[in-house]
Amino acid sequence: MKKSTPTSLKDEQEIVALALNEQGYLLHSKLVEVLQSPGKHGISPHGWYVDATEVPVHLQDGKETRIDLVLRHGPALRSPWRVVLECKRSARDYKRWVFFGQTDRSRGPSGRIYYVELAQLNGMWDQKGEPPMSHRVDSSNASAECPVFDYGVEARIDRPGSGKRASATDAIEDAFQQVTLGQAGLAIRLRRAHELNFRLLPVVVTTAELMSAYFSTDKVSLDRGMIEPKDLKLEPRQWLAVNYRINDLTCEFSGITTNHTTDLAADLAARQVRTVFVVQAPHIQPFLAWLEKTFAWVER
Repeated sequence: MKKSTPTSLKDEQEIVALALNEQGYLLHSKLVEVLQSPGKHGISPHGWYVDATEVPVHLQDGKETRIDLVLRHGPALRSPWRVVLECKRSARDYKRWVFFGQTDRSRGPSGRIYYVELAQLNGMWDQKGEPPMSHRVDSSNASAECPVFDYGVEARIDRPGSGKRASATDAIEDAFQQVTLGQAGLAIRLRRAHELNFRLLPVVVTTAELMSAYFSTDKVSLDRGMIEPKDLKLEPRQWLAVNYRINDLTCEFSGITTNHTTDLAADLAARQVRTVFVVQAPHIQPFLAWLEKTFAWVER
């Protein structure tokens, strides 16, 4: 029987460090520490506080997930605003997330609008049975400080070698599905607890570089569906937003009370689109200050 080679303490530390670094727990732990640390002169730069971590939630169809972090605005329980936060490290080979496409159509979801999930008591409630709730997607004008895009792709930092792809989408799609599933599950959990007024903002915090890509569709070839590098304008971003179409089952079991319509564009905007905010981890504090200024500065 072959004996295993004994490892030194240094070897063991390297192996364990590799194991830890393959997962996302370290980013999660670091963000909790950063968000719970007082700012300059002991004053937080924003009004968001860690409400809970690793929160299990599920939909009515049995689908389950855990929310990495839930932030609440203000120390008092009266604030309706919560952030559903998903921690996501970039894939090793695709460390730049590039977002593009800004829909500007007369109907349906618009790149000029943020779509935010909210629920509030609709009428009177005698404290018996389930409270009558209006649970819907609200819209507000987007800010130039946080532009809204339609699509995202993970790009390599270096030029790909022979047979290697320049792009991927798995990490972005997984992060968006996780955070919106968590958001829907949290909404159900809050309604089950008879919370009568809440607003939810899904946020993905990532180690990836963020970038926006602008181009004219006139420059896209119709025969190949491609564009020349010279026709791209690239801008680095600290944070941005994406109007994401949530999974159809997630939407169906999310608790939204808005009626279906056969007008597909209107139905998407009224029920299925959620604005997901994406921020680089080092910029989480100023982003939350912007989020407070944009949404939660007045407790509505």
